[in-house]
Amino acid sequence: MTDEQLDELVRAIQDNGPSVTDWIGALASLLTFFIAAAALWIAKGQLKEAESAREQTKRLEREKSQPYVVAFLEENAVGSHILDLVVKNFGQTAGRHIRLTFEPALNRTDDNGGVELVEIPEVISFLAPGQEWRTLFDITNVRADRDDLPTTYKGVVGYEGLDGEAQSSDVIIDLNVYKSRIYTEILGVHHAARALRDISKNQKQWSEIQGGLKVFSRDGDAKDAKKLEAARQWRARRAAEIAKENSVEGQ
Repeated sequence: MTDEQLDELVRAIQDNGPSVTDWIGALASLLTFFIAAAALWIAKGQLKEAESAREQTKRLEREKSQPYVVAFLEENAVGSHILDLVVKNFGQTAGRHIRLTFEPALNRTDDNGGVELVEIPEVISFLAPGQEWRTLFDITNVRADRDDLPTTYKGVVGYEGLDGEAQSSDVIIDLNVYKSRIYTEILGVHHAARALRDISKNQKQWSEIQGGLKVFSRDGDAKDAKKLEAARQWRARRAAEIAKENSVEGQ
C-alpha cells in the first residue's frame, strides 16, 4: 500500500468515526445511568429504613399494649409499720394466669411468736389494668427482733400477655431498708372508722332502762339569767352594808 492510499484510509476512518459531540452525549448518558442507579440504591435503602421504622413502631405499640404485672411491698392503710405484699397490673391490658415464685418461700411472724408462710394463690387468673391483689406480709417492728428470718427474697412474676405471649418480671424484696427507717403515725379513715366503732360500743352501754337511754334538757338562758340576778342582788346588799358601816363611823 502506497503512502497516498494509507492517507486516504486514515481520512476515511476519521470522517466516519464519532465526533466530539457524540462522545459528550455518550458520557452524559453514562453519567445519567450512574446517577439513576445511585438514586435507586438510596431509595431502596430509605424503603428499608422506613420498613424497619414501621416494624419498630409496631413492636413498641405492642409492648405498650402488653400487661405489666409486678409484685412489691406497700405500707398498709392501718399504719406504716404494717407491710402488704401487692401484685398489681400497671399495663394497659389484662394480665392472665399470673404465678409467683420466691426463693426462699415468703414467711412472716405470727401471733404466738412463731413463723408462718405467706399464703399466695397458685394462680391469679385475671388482673385488669390497675387491678391488684394483696395480702399481709409482716409487721416491721415485730419482725425487726427476729434474726432467724430472711431479710431478702428473690422472685419472679410470670403471666400471659397479648395472644397468650409469655411475660415475666423480676422481684427483689429487701427488708434491710426498713430496719433503720423512722416514721410518724398518720391517722386516716381507718382510725376514724375504728373510733366510731368504739363510740358505738360505748353508746350501747348507756342505758338506765331496757331498750333506751334517759335524756334530759335544760334551759341555759334561764339559768344564766338567774345567776345574773343573784349576783346583782349580792352587789346591792354589799353596797348597802358598806354604806351603813360608813354612816356609823361618821357618827
